[in-house]
Amino acid sequence: MSLVYEPYKKFIEARLTIVNKEQREVPFKLNPIQDKFVQVATGKDIILKARQQGFSSFILAAFTADFLFKENSLSVVIADIADNALDLLGRVKGYIKSYEEATGVKVPFKYNSKYELHNAANNARYIIGTAENTQFGRSKTITNLHMSEGAFYPHFRKLQSSAGTALVPDGKFVIETTANGFNEFKEFWDEANLGETSFTPHFFKASDFYSPEFLESEKKSILLCIHPIIRIVSARAKSLKTTGIRISLLSCSKKTSKIFLMYTGNNA
Repeated sequence: MSLVYEPYKKFIEARLTIVNKEQREVPFKLNPIQDKFVQVATGKDIILKARQQGFSSFILAAFTADFLFKENSLSVVIADIADNALDLLGRVKGYIKSYEEATGVKVPFKYNSKYELHNAANNARYIIGTAENTQFGRSKTITNLHMSEGAFYPHFRKLQSSAGTALVPDGKFVIETTANGFNEFKEFWDEANLGETSFTPHFFKASDFYSPEFLESEKKSILLCIHPIIRIVSARAKSLKTTGIRISLLSCSKKTSKIFLMYTGNNA
């Protein structure tokens, strides 16, 4: 089996750095999940994953290598929303900076904007767009295509089709996402698993990456959040003290808190 991303792994680990979860810049050494993907990727891959396993970081870095060395290449990344698009290209710029520092070679930019990079030395381009534009990438000739958080696109199939048809025959296409219920992505994922598409499906569950201790801690936090809501739904007419509500929400997300307070009618 051809290891599509093996050369990219070698380049990334030799030349790039990454900002880790402790906000420290460290050498980019692939974690076990990223390394496993390198071993099983086919070039047309669809990934269903747990949060923060590092897939976007690796894919962005691999496409950065083509931006630096592959003449006339066009790497396109599609994010679910604009804020995430800016973050993704910001990471690419960080990789380029680390490459410059490691090699002493300055990359000559023809363009260096919020959404596009253009390498004047080899005419390679790196473009970031959002799923809000269903025609994004359609009129281009794309070397690498990365659809980030595809399950959250409002029109997944239309965008996958329009951007996908612009891909060169030997181009790399990666769709990666966390789950988001039953929608167009879920249908496409099921089709890939049945062999009805040209994509290879990969499922990376949380326990493949996170320790049992971390997962147990997260489980307890979630239960702490939802337990008060379950009590209210089951008790309905019973009143709860405001103090009790606030204490129970200390470790909950804003989204969960909002649902809880809306249900109880407490907007404090």
